[in-house]
Amino acid sequence: MTPRRTMWEERHREASAPGNPEPSVVEMLPLLTRGLVLDVAAGTGRHSIFLAHGGIRVVAADFSAPGLALLAKIGRLERLPILPVLADLEETFPFQPRQFDAVVNVTYLDRALIPRLKESLRVGGLLLFDTFLVDQAATGHPRDPSFFLGHYELRELLSDMEIMRYREGIVAYPDGKSIWRAAALARRTV
Repeated sequence: MTPRRTMWEERHREASAPGNPEPSVVEMLPLLTRGLVLDVAAGTGRHSIFLAHGGIRVVAADFSAPGLALLAKIGRLERLPILPVLADLEETFPFQPRQFDAVVNVTYLDRALIPRLKESLRVGGLLLFDTFLVDQAATGHPRDPSFFLGHYELRELLSDMEIMRYREGIVAYPDGKSIWRAAALARRTV
């Protein structure tokens, strides 16, 4: 097991609740189709649970068995339409082309995965992508520079889609912290 995977397994094993969704997911919920949505790197399900409460059927993919176990437990208790899928998307992408009405990818950046995410969308499907911007490096978290998007890089990565919403900058959270993020909502047109 890689050190990265071990860290996430331990973090999710100790979790008792999934946490709050990113502000971009809350903001974009009304624009998402009430169909089948893939939550990429779902972890303990902070976005999956929020989306399911919003009337969306969710496929929650992650490589962390403890994270998905917590998510499955909450989903059963709350009778939510969430299907946890144990998968390391960097190794295998187990989903079919044109399978999803939307894909939500938050705080996870694997540039090589983006074409597969786009392909997994039905025509007209939406990709909500939100992660750290390069300016966040100055704060020391995260530390790995491969986790940061350059300025306008997300716009370029989604240039073959219809970009409906786009922003880069500081996001202020209710607890007072601020994080540099890039977020986009884009539609597959072909």
